[in-house]
Amino acid sequence: MKNIIFNKHFAFATIVLMAFTFSSCKKGFEEINNDPNNPKDVPTSYYLTGAQKGLMDNNWDHWWDGSVGNQLAQFWSSNQYTSESRYQFRTGITNSYWRLFYAGGNNDAQTAVGGLEELQTIINLCKENPAKYSTYGYPANQIAVATILKVWQLQMITDTWGDVPYSEALLGIKNTQPKYDRQEDIYTGLLAELNTALSTMQTSEDGPAGDMIYGGDMTLWEKFGNSLKLRVAIRMADRKPAIAAAAIQEAAPGAFSDNSESAIFSYLSAAPNTNLHYYDYADQARNDFCASNTMVDIMTGLNDPRMPIYYDPAANSSTFVGEVYGLTEANGAGTDDGDVSQRGAAVLAADAPGVFMSYAEVKFILAEAAERGFGVGNASADYADGIAASMDFWGVAPGDVATYLAQPSVDYSTAPGTWKEKIGKQKWLALYMQGIEAWTEWRRLDFGILQLPADGILDGSGIPLRMKYPLEEQTLNGISYGAGVAAQGADAQETRVWWDMN
Repeated sequence: MKNIIFNKHFAFATIVLMAFTFSSCKKGFEEINNDPNNPKDVPTSYYLTGAQKGLMDNNWDHWWDGSVGNQLAQFWSSNQYTSESRYQFRTGITNSYWRLFYAGGNNDAQTAVGGLEELQTIINLCKENPAKYSTYGYPANQIAVATILKVWQLQMITDTWGDVPYSEALLGIKNTQPKYDRQEDIYTGLLAELNTALSTMQTSEDGPAGDMIYGGDMTLWEKFGNSLKLRVAIRMADRKPAIAAAAIQEAAPGAFSDNSESAIFSYLSAAPNTNLHYYDYADQARNDFCASNTMVDIMTGLNDPRMPIYYDPAANSSTFVGEVYGLTEANGAGTDDGDVSQRGAAVLAADAPGVFMSYAEVKFILAEAAERGFGVGNASADYADGIAASMDFWGVAPGDVATYLAQPSVDYSTAPGTWKEKIGKQKWLALYMQGIEAWTEWRRLDFGILQLPADGILDGSGIPLRMKYPLEEQTLNGISYGAGVAAQGADAQETRVWWDMN
């Protein structure tokens, strides 16, 4: 891939994280009343480094990104263990990732520690004692960066489950049984949080130390904040079009303007800082996923030049073949791996980057905003720019991009379908590896493409419209869980979230 910034501060931030991890083993032995495993005074830079790596690790790994996201989006089929492709999600996965997203901790791979709790700690410390923590960057900027990342994770959580803890979440022991807020209220809150972050950050002041995404460059954080505001607003478009339009008009001028500004997490080539799909495939010798026939068939029909980057040709035929989506475990295991296309080297590389949000996504949002009459964007131009940005990100040659865009099946004026189908299909292709986001866009835009599992559904009656709440919530937060289910209608995969009106 090209045009991905290699963060010059990554090495420093990695060292900081390692120092945080191991410092408790080297300090304070002479003070027998101090617990070396629980330092009382942790720099906010350590929290930020841990949070950023943890957020990406927990959203970009074998389980959540692979078993759940990339299969819900039908980017991947299963070589084995096919239950998730038939919509039966393991209780352990939903329990674990709900905890990881809110509180952080270790996932099944390396040393992910970050979650919303770490981000909230940064916010609390900088509000309570700004002078003390100004050593690690201008306090308002630290708060703004932590808030942007917090909104990014909370939006994914509510888009996955619907009504979830928000206003009473992240209070620690002050409230261990937070209520479930309505998604409508959560979205209002997320937009307000972004507005506050954008209005209080100071690009002329120091950004936060320990920043592994932009190296403390607040101009780029401002662009990420505006781009994320576009994502939040466009999800509200069917429910609250006036609010969505106003937010998009505010954010569009300050959003990403090329690939170099995308919010990217740069993994390294050595453990414990490798891409977790590489860790799973190379270090753990697992190959649970392959190309889905859903995506391979679409890309084949469009002569998409990203195909040999996303996937490898099937070893036994040297052609691109997708595994049938949603097979029984017996049928899935019965397919020789050499008969179907496996995942490409670009996504399994040790240093393959993780994506928080891309420039390509911004362009597709602007194309949609133009179609909705929101006063920004140009549907045809932004649609083409979104495709080109995605292909440039993945390293497609400019000539091949131009050839692709010139096809009647791709050109905006001649491609078949409604504007939702045109934009939705190409946005889905560009969101490869961001499975939860792609599944979310399918639910919101209803652009077709996704298929029912070939060997039948194990849970529910169709492609899930949300995920069921973790079983642990019923036992650990039962009253709030019960009220949340009652407000939403049912804890079922067929229940629509608030913004899903179609």
